[in-house]
Amino acid sequence: MHILYIRHAQSTNNLLWDQTGSSDGRSSDPTLSELGVKQSIALCNHFEHYLTLGSGNQPPNLDHIFLYSSLMWRSLQTAQPIADKYNLPILGVRDLHEVGGVYLKDPETELNIGLPGKKPDELKMAYPRLHFVQELNVQGWYNASYELDDQAHQRAKRLVKWLMAQHQYTNHIVVLVSHGAFFNYFMTELLGITPPYRSWFVMNNTGVTRIEVEEDQIYILYTNSIIHLPADWVS
Repeated sequence: MHILYIRHAQSTNNLLWDQTGSSDGRSSDPTLSELGVKQSIALCNHFEHYLTLGSGNQPPNLDHIFLYSSLMWRSLQTAQPIADKYNLPILGVRDLHEVGGVYLKDPETELNIGLPGKKPDELKMAYPRLHFVQELNVQGWYNASYELDDQAHQRAKRLVKWLMAQHQYTNHIVVLVSHGAFFNYFMTELLGITPPYRSWFVMNNTGVTRIEVEEDQIYILYTNSIIHLPADWVS
């Protein structure tokens, strides 16, 4: 199994933080910024490089590519150009969402409040290539309270176990379009890193990490590759 883990392109929340250093005014489920759209297209234009690296530059077998995405808007928006170019379905996986889930801070209590998220029908209308891997609540795909740290670790454990069951002993290329913070939870579970956690895997917007799983061995070929981006597009 080959895994390509991709952080989504720059969102309007990312831009807000870059400009202000604050999350005040953030969206619970932001879209891509203008730069983020450019980043997603650059990633798509360069994507065959990531697919063929290490395979003798042979074109990939499209039947072996599984394009999974978080159901957050910024991830789906990042995955869409790749799905269109390679005529692939976008396989929506709830467990790929960002740490915390869909939430906003209550201005009175200062507590993070979980929200329903987009309705599955809304997502299907916006992204016709989207197929849901699991059954979702019709009122909103997230529909839960704010996710705590331990819950995020349990979700990462569940996701790794599911991916291994689906793809471990195959030559599938598993593309995961997800999020920067969740990448750290995913990697700690995949690599068996136990607490206390003293490191952080940095991922830029549209950064690509390639992992190969051969039998029971895990090889990290590279992390956070952004060679597809001009220097002034890096965020």
